[in-house]
Amino acid sequence: MARTTKKEAILEAALALFAEKGVDAATTREIAERAGTSEGNLYRHFDGKDDLARTLFETTARRFADVLETEARDEDDPRARLDTLIRGVFTFAEDHPAAFSFLLASHPSHIPKDRDLRLGPYPMRLFVETIVRGVAQGAFRPVDPVLATGWIVAMAQRAVLLARMGLLADDRERITQETVEASRRLLAADPVGPGGQQPDDR
Repeated sequence: MARTTKKEAILEAALALFAEKGVDAATTREIAERAGTSEGNLYRHFDGKDDLARTLFETTARRFADVLETEARDEDDPRARLDTLIRGVFTFAEDHPAAFSFLLASHPSHIPKDRDLRLGPYPMRLFVETIVRGVAQGAFRPVDPVLATGWIVAMAQRAVLLARMGLLADDRERITQETVEASRRLLAADPVGPGGQQPDDR
């Protein structure tokens, strides 16, 4: 079994505290104590709490993207791929609750300044690319892919939070399926209007 380094222990402790209390409320002293090291040792590895938060954002976002990419690897159809990505959000939230909570609460200042979330190994890129492909193939209606990604990911995140708070009676599979179906309706190439009628294009 691989030994955890002091730096890794600090990152694990910071993630747990940031998820529990938020970045602003957690202190470097608390992080060092939970990691079983000194505050001075924390500063030997990181410039401070903000540097820790940025490092954690990078590592947790990559881990999230890896989970989504693995889940959707074999899906070529944009609709099926989008469904799988949405399911992956729920899987990640269940398997990595602290990382999910931290990413959900991340402030723009925690994101490395030279990073574009639409590029590189980030979850957003996978959704944006899938929506762009779906629009090009006529599977989805013309829509700004970044905006649509925001709608869909926010919907999934909110469903996870409501479930955690005990405000949803359904089990995880039902909640996930409802979110997938809502996303399909959101991007449907031929949306159905009120009363089941196709909207009048005239």
